[in-house]
Amino acid sequence: MNLSFKILRFNFYVNSMIPFAITSEGILRYGFTTIQVTAMTDFLLDWNAKLKSYVDPLTHGKITVDAINGVYQSGFILITSIKNQVKNNTTITLSSQEKAIFGLYKPLLPSGGKGLPKSSPSITCVLQAYLSMTLVALDPLNIFKRAKPPGISYLGFKTAITEAGAPAPKLTDYARQENETETVFEMLFTADQIGKTFYIIGFYINGKGEAGKDSIPYIITIM
Repeated sequence: MNLSFKILRFNFYVNSMIPFAITSEGILRYGFTTIQVTAMTDFLLDWNAKLKSYVDPLTHGKITVDAINGVYQSGFILITSIKNQVKNNTTITLSSQEKAIFGLYKPLLPSGGKGLPKSSPSITCVLQAYLSMTLVALDPLNIFKRAKPPGISYLGFKTAITEAGAPAPKLTDYARQENETETVFEMLFTADQIGKTFYIIGFYINGKGEAGKDSIPYIITIM
């Protein structure tokens, strides 16, 4: 498997799943122990620190392929155990959003340009620098060869920013961005937004200009 795509896909799951799982509501709902929450929190911090160094052109080379792959291997075991615990919890009924966040769903096939897109992209950050982010959208149905499925013309984005520790924004709080793209999305911030939480949702746009379903929010702290 190509390491870059493996990292991008795993990073998407890590930064979607763990923040969702370790909320007070998530801990209670899924039955996570203090040890599990600590392990998830510590891993998320370690992963994001090493990934930032790995993709940052100013520090690239200090974190080797073997090092980032080692973190991936340890995290994969942790994430798999968390997913299995949620999946095997017979006391709860998972919503479609929960199944998507924990990777427990089978995505629908793309529409091929006939009508609205039936799938949504996976959003992940590939480079975070001072007051800026570079994000990409991956096609979850074929992450190794293309960024969007057949029949899709563009990728659209909606974003929201909240204070650190504030509740997740409602869908009505998101603002649609004008700069639609085919793959890469650049986001700039202001100094007063440092430390706040940035949310971004992606969606496919077909040749008719119709927007498909929203992706799972990608969540990251502004620096």
